[in-house]
Amino acid sequence: MNDKISSYPFMRTKLHRPPVPDDHIPRPQLIRQLEKQSKVPLILVSAPAGYGKSTLISCWLSGSEKPSAWLSLDENDNDLGQFLSYFVAAVQSIFPEAIPETQAIMEAQVLPPIHVIAITLINELDRIEQDFIVVLDDIQYVQDKNIYEFLNMILEHPGRSMQLVVVGRRD
Repeated sequence: MNDKISSYPFMRTKLHRPPVPDDHIPRPQLIRQLEKQSKVPLILVSAPAGYGKSTLISCWLSGSEKPSAWLSLDENDNDLGQFLSYFVAAVQSIFPEAIPETQAIMEAQVLPPIHVIAITLINELDRIEQDFIVVLDDIQYVQDKNIYEFLNMILEHPGRSMQLVVVGRRD
């Protein structure tokens, strides 16, 4: 895999967690279920459009003691370089000095093979000692097999502190 890194403009608002609306319906039983899963490396929240998935996760995070990062995905994120740029930015929104080696990879002219990127990121994420959460919202827009291969590698050897929450319209 030697794709050139994308030169798409970077949209910081994709890293903003959606606010919890004042009129949201509290779901304490679902929040408790999420809290019980605090030590698993992956949480998948899947339901059709309009069921309140993003609101639920945003509500859960607003009451969580763990720092969290949010990445809202869309159909333009079907490029491994673009996805990685946002993923790195999401983690660095919590830990600005974290993952410098992965950041350097993203600044290269050509991406190295996926396994090199994944191993570099896994090692750097493992150095972060504080538990934290990264949310990938609207994963249904991602179709690129390379992105799923990358995520699979990250989840096969999860770091001890990162929990990935994937939100989408289908499993």
